[in-house]
Amino acid sequence: MESRDSDTPVAEVGVTVAGCSEADARAVLALLERLFPQNPGTDRATAEGHGATVWVTTLDAAEPARDQPAAVTLADTVGLTLQGGPRAVERVRVALAGHFAVEDAGSVSGDQEQEIGLRLSSA
Repeated sequence: MESRDSDTPVAEVGVTVAGCSEADARAVLALLERLFPQNPGTDRATAEGHGATVWVTTLDAAEPARDQPAAVTLADTVGLTLQGGPRAVERVRVALAGHFAVEDAGSVSGDQEQEIGLRLSSA
């Protein structure tokens, strides 16, 4: 069973999308937000300025959605980084693998946190 400390829930996963078109980034983030719905009023994906090249969001991966969203088609490969508790990161990776071809692009594990890089393409 995962525990939570007072500052950061272990189910929280930071997601960074880069190295792709804005349309592909938004498609991946929108899918993730349907896979892991949040409470109303929770911050969502942000991009810095016009012509952004990096998009970020934070997911609560404690409970995936019961209904699976429709498939998403990407125009090109999307680079993605997931950072958080190992179980939560794995939950998000598995959810992505159900919708895309997923290639591992490296990982770094800390004491209680994991960061993995992925490359996504249409399955």
